[in-house]
Amino acid sequence: MGKVLIFLSLGFFSTILYSQTNSEQVIDTIQIKEVEVTILRSRSKLQNLPVNVSILSKIEIEESQATTPADALKYIPGIAIQSDGGLANTPVIRGLSRERAPILIDGNSFVGGRIRTYTLIDPFQIERIEVIKGPASAFWGSDAVGGLINIITRKGKSGYNKDFKLGLSSYSGYQSVNNHRRERLEVEGRGNGFDFLIGAGIRNADNTNTPAGEIPNSQFKSEYLDWNIGYSPKQNHRIEISGKYFKNDDMGFPGGLGAPGPPKRIRLFSPDEQKAINFGYRADQVSERIESIGLNVYSKTQRLHIDMITNVYFKETTNINKIIHPNLDVDVNFGGARGFVSLKQKGNSKLTFGLDYLKEHRIGTYRNLVINIFNPKGVQVNQVSPPAGKIQPDSYSNSIGMFAVEELTLSTKTTVLLALRFDNIKTKIEDNPFFIAEIANLYNSNNTSSKNNSLTGNIGLKYLLTDRSNITLNVANSFRGPDLFSKYNFADGVLPNPDLKSEKGIFYEIGYGSQKERLSFNVNYYQNSLSNLFVPVNVDFQGTPAIQNQNVGKAKIKGLEYSFIYRIGDFSSVFWTGSYIRGKDENMDKYLSFMPADQNLIGLRIRDNTNRYFGALEGVIMSKQDRIALTERETDSYSLLNLKAGLNLNNMINNFPVSKLVFSIDNVFDKKYQHHLFRGLPGNITKFYAPGKSINLLFIIRLGIAGNH
Repeated sequence: MGKVLIFLSLGFFSTILYSQTNSEQVIDTIQIKEVEVTILRSRSKLQNLPVNVSILSKIEIEESQATTPADALKYIPGIAIQSDGGLANTPVIRGLSRERAPILIDGNSFVGGRIRTYTLIDPFQIERIEVIKGPASAFWGSDAVGGLINIITRKGKSGYNKDFKLGLSSYSGYQSVNNHRRERLEVEGRGNGFDFLIGAGIRNADNTNTPAGEIPNSQFKSEYLDWNIGYSPKQNHRIEISGKYFKNDDMGFPGGLGAPGPPKRIRLFSPDEQKAINFGYRADQVSERIESIGLNVYSKTQRLHIDMITNVYFKETTNINKIIHPNLDVDVNFGGARGFVSLKQKGNSKLTFGLDYLKEHRIGTYRNLVINIFNPKGVQVNQVSPPAGKIQPDSYSNSIGMFAVEELTLSTKTTVLLALRFDNIKTKIEDNPFFIAEIANLYNSNNTSSKNNSLTGNIGLKYLLTDRSNITLNVANSFRGPDLFSKYNFADGVLPNPDLKSEKGIFYEIGYGSQKERLSFNVNYYQNSLSNLFVPVNVDFQGTPAIQNQNVGKAKIKGLEYSFIYRIGDFSSVFWTGSYIRGKDENMDKYLSFMPADQNLIGLRIRDNTNRYFGALEGVIMSKQDRIALTERETDSYSLLNLKAGLNLNNMINNFPVSKLVFSIDNVFDKKYQHHLFRGLPGNITKFYAPGKSINLLFIIRLGIAGNH
């Protein structure tokens, strides 16, 4: 149905838009220019920042054929991907798990289940991804202990002082390893001060294949709609209203505790919906004094239905004693507001200050439970069905943060970045209902509500040794306030801990970079000292193994990242990037969980000077990981080979619409391996392998003004 819709739409619009494509088509040449980022609120030149920021452009995301935003991040040194099968994958930044690297979507915070956050965004929607590696609490508040990710989605170009014109884009992708089909159609327009971009897409996949067989229950279906409408009353001023609707259905989750081995669990997110709306205003170059102003107000709702079947076996037999079939509704409402002002100062310096507000309401889980009981011969002898209803009370979080960021240009060689932020976070849980008395007993008058205040700062320095080399120094502290899920919510095999204290960290980093005519070299060493770190601990609950987050007194993470790029011609290169990460619980002298193995990426990228074709040969080398936490298991070393090639057809055929065809093969030799982070929750006893050989295709066509992007 999705392909029929796209091709019918293309046929209709191509007649209208083809003349515009011919007249306004631009050759998609690659230009080297200054890169600006918005991750510090105001627009800042990347090359001037002393903090470690990486940018992934739309072109890079398209040509990598990433199927989720997390997939695209795997090329950044220091970032590893934790996968729980299917769409459920999230980044681990410098050894710190997803909860310590918040995700922003267009600068707005995302709350409520980060394990699924990246599944709710199709890479076709993305304009670019901005990543801070290292603590960013001084910029964005709680949770940014390991880093921060800001996903910028696509929008129409300004319609200020322009005639009205239309554009159409079609995106199609295929991945053979799980028969993953994805389609997106966009319509955009601009003129008479207005601009708009409306997109819709589908993603469907079967179980993922590995050299050891397919991963059961890793299938998914997904559909979404997004829109962004803007009005520019004056140049560099834009008022925006945007919205998004995402729905995952029949989304298997193979990485749960004990899945799929005994006790066998089949867990589905069916459906998993999120709705969002955002109102925003931004103005740049407002006056001689004011560089920019921004204000956003947003609201989101999450509606998650979990359908799960668990088979419980008799001890010392393979006979099924019970089939437990709960249906759970896990709903979250959240929203917030953010605003900033950026003031120009002498010598290209500027001061940015503002305020953030975030409110979260986790609605107590609603459960409908059926238990079928069997005798040792497998014959059903009874059925138990407790009354349906809420099994947990509602919980709430309110946070407010005030920040100031000073970008100082001290001289032509020296840039300094200073940031200071104060956060106040309040959490509470209602008194009932608790369907398990032992859970209710965890709470008392001292821990059903809490207030957490934190003052964080960042000092960064960038000094040019020569015109082509520099050193950077960065020192920061960070914090992570206990989240509602860790403190108050009981989940499958995971106990709450209302007595959790805030994590705190002290971080420093030193880097060196050299950019010569052909050779570029960058190396960064960092150390992150943490106190009260949340770590998953194996506990016994009612005679059943469970996991509970507990505070570790002291922990230290240190690492090294490096990259070498040697340019061949103008746009081709040989590259080598890698990372080395170590983390320990210093009190117990034990390794921390989620520490990725040493990784190196070596390859060759080719692109002709007119950008007609491009290609890449990539080798991934991962070391053995035997420095493991108590809840983890060892993984062997492995190496992979990936191939990529593509054509920009509009640069090869005269008067052809702007279009791109990409072909790639991942894991060319169908290597059987397991990534250290390719697993479910801590304690998962099942070892399932990473995807096998996959042939991937991507085709994009842009008509009308869409060809100007």
